[in-house]
Amino acid sequence: MRRRRWLVLFGAALGQGCQAFRSADASQCYACKRPIHAHSKTVAFENGRARVFCCPACALSEHEQTGKPVTITRLTSYLTGEPLTPESAYVVKGSDVNMCIRTQDIVNADKRPADLRYDRCAPSLYAFAQQSEAARFAREHGGEVMLFPQAAAAFIR
Repeated sequence: MRRRRWLVLFGAALGQGCQAFRSADASQCYACKRPIHAHSKTVAFENGRARVFCCPACALSEHEQTGKPVTITRLTSYLTGEPLTPESAYVVKGSDVNMCIRTQDIVNADKRPADLRYDRCAPSLYAFAQQSEAARFAREHGGEVMLFPQAAAAFIR
């Protein structure tokens, strides 16, 4: 009986370890648990650890949510999927494109559509290697073109 109890406890502990390992899924955003998008993937250091976020807006929201410093180290080009350094990247903030927005409706307790008041991935923020690429995207989808450091500073205010 004692051996059986030990095996059950060991199995439960092993299951918990596997669950913790699964939560660090590389295809899932560290903060919002939404899918990582190939054209907006963002890598940042938070609390001394590298974290992968679905988009730059989500990474910047992490600082707002936790109060911990977040340093973005890698952005992804929306057009090509290639990695970009944050210091030289251009972004379009607030376009009508937002891959992170949930597709299913949110309902309140009365089963009526609820107003979305906050989404950590909004306003959208997409990175581009060239200012001309960002400007062309903004002409088609709206939004404001700026260097990423400017957008990051404005987002955190």
